[in-house]
Amino acid sequence: MVAALVVDDSEIAREFLTEIIERLGLRPIRHAENGAECLKAIRAFSPDVVFLDIEMPVMDGLQTLKEIRRFDKRTVVIMMTSVGDEATVRACIEGGTNHYIHKDLPEEKIEARLGKILSGAFRTFQRRSPGPPPPQ
Repeated sequence: MVAALVVDDSEIAREFLTEIIERLGLRPIRHAENGAECLKAIRAFSPDVVFLDIEMPVMDGLQTLKEIRRFDKRTVVIMMTSVGDEATVRACIEGGTNHYIHKDLPEEKIEARLGKILSGAFRTFQRRSPGPPPPQ
């Protein structure tokens, strides 16, 4: 099983993405509404993949990404956002994201791109042995 964490302040966006990733076979799926909740969930839940929005209250996705990478290099982080300017994409890459997907694409394109990304990641997840829990 591949565990996922969906982080977005919009309930509609969380539900939309959850439907897609369930069809792609990810389970269990947990949710967080902002970056602070995301960090708590990662420490408690240790997901294999995090789907992370950029524009959120409390702690935005770029800050959250940097914090994740301070204590967790193994989790696949996929930035899912409607922000697509070059500076933001560059900041995500420099911050350590594994992938970046524009979430305003049609559903079938998002599902196809995620399917392609995750098909490679599944091989990694299957080979990976469990490590120690992340620091508290």
